[in-house]
Amino acid sequence: MTTKVKPSRTGDTVDSLWEEIGILEDVQERTVRKMLAAELAKAMTAKKWSKAELARQLRTSRPQIERLLDPASAGGLTVSTLARAARVVGKRVKVSLVAAQ
Repeated sequence: MTTKVKPSRTGDTVDSLWEEIGILEDVQERTVRKMLAAELAKAMTAKKWSKAELARQLRTSRPQIERLLDPASAGGLTVSTLARAARVVGKRVKVSLVAAQ
């Protein structure tokens, strides 16, 4: 005999689930860092730049570039660092706020 388990969560979106368990902001922050790191890596690939070359262009260290490109590292990505990195790969940063759902 099988027993049906009643769901303990009633939210209608994944965001509402994350909010209910208290990790929404962490998930959003990590997602943004991951997307930005991917965009920067894509621009580096287009320029055929290594991490060492990006570090040289930014006048920083390769470990700093590792932190910048690591979505799990909260310390590497500041608006200033992102803007500088975007500029040297021929991009610019565009940030906007959208209505909460």
